[in-house]
Amino acid sequence: MPLDDDRLEQFKNTKRAYDNMPQKKEFIIPTRCESKIRKYLEENDLARGVKIIPYIVEVGFNCSRALNIGVRNAIYDSIIITSPEVKPLTPVLDQLEKLLGTNIICQVWDEDEHGNVFRSLINSKNRRNKIRAPGMYFLAMFNKADIERINGWDEEFMRGYAFEDKDFGARWIRANISFVVRDDIQGQHQYHLRKETIRKGNITNYRLFQKKDAEKIIRCVNGLIKL
Repeated sequence: MPLDDDRLEQFKNTKRAYDNMPQKKEFIIPTRCESKIRKYLEENDLARGVKIIPYIVEVGFNCSRALNIGVRNAIYDSIIITSPEVKPLTPVLDQLEKLLGTNIICQVWDEDEHGNVFRSLINSKNRRNKIRAPGMYFLAMFNKADIERINGWDEEFMRGYAFEDKDFGARWIRANISFVVRDDIQGQHQYHLRKETIRKGNITNYRLFQKKDAEKIIRCVNGLIKL
């Protein structure tokens, strides 16, 4: 779960929801804001079970490096990939525990600025939101070995905004790795200010995705390991 200081309030709600679940768990938190994160967690009694891993980004604001760091530090065969703003709505750990070994994308609902849930971002039925690749990992469980097969997230996307997820999903499908969408396992995407207005970074990564998609890459070069 990558976490920077612009998602702390959402993380508080998410962490408390998980803390109410009985399973033993470890949160791996790669962050570029170590001191602020540690202070906030201590002040709000959120530090239990959290492993903070600081990292540096020279240029850009993409999450690819953070996700790779998290996977490298995970010790279990199954890993939950999620975001600080995605709060569990159902007993997701009970549900996912029964499905260990399966790659799963969970249904996630979006929240408006007034706290109202108004649409499903991901599901298996709605034609508009039905996904054909596991790039929308708002809340997902993946086999670590399958992430390693495609060498994780491509850090070439670090200079821009977005599209690392589409690239991850496209390479996953090219590798012929299975996944399922579970509508009954649900999270809520808490409202936050979006960064879609960062046009330059968005366009940079879109062009990079087009290039890599045309090359039909499966294992990225600048990923979990540097090839």
